[in-house]
Amino acid sequence: MEYCIGVDLGGTNIAAGVVDLKTRRIVAKGSVKTRAPRPSAEIAEDIVALCHSIAKEAGATLASMKWIGVATPGIVKDGVVISANNLRWTNANLANDVQSRAGVRTYVANDANVAAYAEALWGSGEHKASLVAITLGTCVGGGIVIDSKIWEGKNGFAAEMGHTIVDAGGRECTCGKRGCLEAYASATALIGETRRMMSLYGDSIMWSMVDGDITKVSGTTAFRAAAKGDRAAQRVIDDFIRHLAIGVSNVINILQPDVVCIGGGISGEGDNLILPLRREIERISFGTDGNRTEVVAAKFRNDAGIIGSALLGKQDEVAKMNAELQSIVDNFATGGKVVYSEPYGSGHINDTRYVIVERDGERREYILQRINDNVFKDPVSLMDNYVAVTEYLRKIITERGGDPDRETLNAIKTLDGKSCYKDAEGKYWRLVLFVTDSESYDKVERPEQFYESAVAFGNFQYLLRDYPADTLNETIVNFHNTPDRYRQLMEAVAGDKCGRLSEVESEVEFAKARREFAYTLERAREEGRLPLKVTHNDTKLNNILFDKKSGKPLCVIDLDTIMPGYSVNDFGDSIRFGATTALEDEIDLSKVNFDINLYELYVKGFIEGAKGGLTEGELELLPIGAIMMTFECGMRFLTDYLSGDTYFRTSRPRHNLDRARNQFKLVSDMEKSLPEMHAIVKKYSAK
Repeated sequence: MEYCIGVDLGGTNIAAGVVDLKTRRIVAKGSVKTRAPRPSAEIAEDIVALCHSIAKEAGATLASMKWIGVATPGIVKDGVVISANNLRWTNANLANDVQSRAGVRTYVANDANVAAYAEALWGSGEHKASLVAITLGTCVGGGIVIDSKIWEGKNGFAAEMGHTIVDAGGRECTCGKRGCLEAYASATALIGETRRMMSLYGDSIMWSMVDGDITKVSGTTAFRAAAKGDRAAQRVIDDFIRHLAIGVSNVINILQPDVVCIGGGISGEGDNLILPLRREIERISFGTDGNRTEVVAAKFRNDAGIIGSALLGKQDEVAKMNAELQSIVDNFATGGKVVYSEPYGSGHINDTRYVIVERDGERREYILQRINDNVFKDPVSLMDNYVAVTEYLRKIITERGGDPDRETLNAIKTLDGKSCYKDAEGKYWRLVLFVTDSESYDKVERPEQFYESAVAFGNFQYLLRDYPADTLNETIVNFHNTPDRYRQLMEAVAGDKCGRLSEVESEVEFAKARREFAYTLERAREEGRLPLKVTHNDTKLNNILFDKKSGKPLCVIDLDTIMPGYSVNDFGDSIRFGATTALEDEIDLSKVNFDINLYELYVKGFIEGAKGGLTEGELELLPIGAIMMTFECGMRFLTDYLSGDTYFRTSRPRHNLDRARNQFKLVSDMEKSLPEMHAIVKKYSAK
């Protein structure tokens, strides 16, 4: 559990939520009336009481929260509300008032800055170095986030976007000046201009939309009418977008941020607002084609205050983490300053972080990982394999006219030319170039993905078909040596150290009946029918990166287990988890069946990807590899159960036994389908 609380303090209500930083969800919410104006200390009492209540609702305590963040109207600097007109505060130390009562570290920031921070970290600006948010509400607010830190300016007045001038001497603003953006692009201004235009155009359909009552006009009225071709409404929208574009262009021309995000209720118009706004901005702002500031609608709307304030503590965390990571990155031959970092991915073995490094004004993205030396006993040998294979792939991809920065992983060597860095505590680290505009999937969402993964792993075999596999280190000895896995199972049976043998007699007999089968691939190797090749040994779907635009596979990742092996084992491992009707944890064995259609889909993709690079022996043994990997996995689960569940993570009693039974059921199904499995391989290998 990694919970914190975000509080959105408004003039009418105080809303708060418990936010899970890992799942990025609000797990509990609540609200109370603000009853402003009141002193900061009194409102702090209500905030803390509300925080206690929602923490309890989330099944936690206030003391267990990492921090509390508060979004407040007004000018804020370093947690002090310098001025908040609607709360009637001057120099109110709200952060201290809440923290002293809650006993939990508390951060306070301006509400527009908080909304910008939500977008910068988890929304439209995620993984970007800089973001400017412009919020179109009753007023026009703004926020600037640079390298995961809110820019408040010298006195807390930074990002007052609403009071930039877009029409000198124009409409009067509530601030007393003329021509401010707020007088043209706020929801208040939009409603006022809609009403004015309706009074000039008595035939406008906007009248019927509000039942003839001009007081019912909202910020969406003109947009809805313009979509129906109403000329009065279109004039309102054109004027609104023209002035907003001037304001946004001013921001772009001064700051050139990565992203400008448009928030507030009007942003809900989506493309009706954003597309014409982008066109006008591109016409009047500075920038180069292909490298312009992105202009997008905000991701968060009603919950922006809660999410953004809940993330305020990240500013300190990120700064501290960046300083720690800097000492590691300094040892790699990339150079530069770490300006952003965050945890990355869903893996459970290595500690993985996404980092952005700036050097000479250029920013590059990397993956920094601490190699788990409890699992991988020889990180240096692992990384020697990793670098040797990826450098070979880079050369092949370059010769073929591909993109070596995206179609393979690229490890950055240390300053002294080593494949990884060993820190003062004896921990091993690697730095890898981030593959841009890519994504991975944790599970198969549609059959085409299973096929594409087959093409990717088949192509992996093709690219490495001439690599001398025997020169690689065996980083996990006997990892896919099925006879050795059988030996380990029989030792666990003989020892029965947990007294569980009586529960698993039928499963043990199932394994014993296939003792000779376990040697099939090793004998084929001895007979020269199965070549030793470079193998991945963990051919899950989420170990492939797909291009975000085309949806096609880019490259194979997670190369920790790359070593000499059999291509049919890589094929078989994919079939084991992918061509089944149930997950490996399913208890009801009637739901566990071999899916011959998914098998055929994978065979087709794997053979196509391999481009004729598989030998006759490999093709003949592909179905055997599928059964072998399933049988081996079942034996490993059974061995672990007999040994006291010491290797695989379990979440219930007999979990490993359930898994073993699941895999053995799949083996039985495959054995019945073996003739058809062979026929499918022949069908696609003959093409």
